Amino acid sequence: MEQLGSSLDRVLYGVMDLLGRETGETEAFAQARMEWGHMLTSDYNFAGIAARRAALLFALHTLEPVRVYFAKKDPDLVADLHRRVLPATIPPFICGMAQRPEGLVVMCSTLTSMWKEDMGSGSGNCGAGRAPEGSH
Repeated sequence: MEQLGSSLDRVLYGVMDLLGRETGETEAFAQARMEWGHMLTSDYNFAGIAARRAALLFALHTLEPVRVYFAKKDPDLVADLHRRVLPATIPPFICGMAQRPEGLVVMCSTLTSMWKEDMGSGSGNCGAGRAPEGSH
């Protein structure tokens, strides 16, 4: 667990550095840095590792340079996450105030390994999907 946590921390500190360079020292970045700081100082236990993995999934969803970095090692997985899995999982996770990082991690793992069907575009609305075509 120590080695995994340390490895995730290195990547997530890199994400924060990237975000800081892209946004500058804004109030929003200061808030993000503070929140991620709490996560990065958490223990290397089940909850701490799940939170780190969820943060990395969020970064993969929102930051193209993070996707480019990981696509060098596993382009098929990153493409699947970006195209299909993360648009369907990240919006509900955020709408739920990111309260269950372990649920996000398990859902993403399940969808990438066992569920290969298209899941739509991920409307981004908290629980409110789009009306089916022609139902207006």
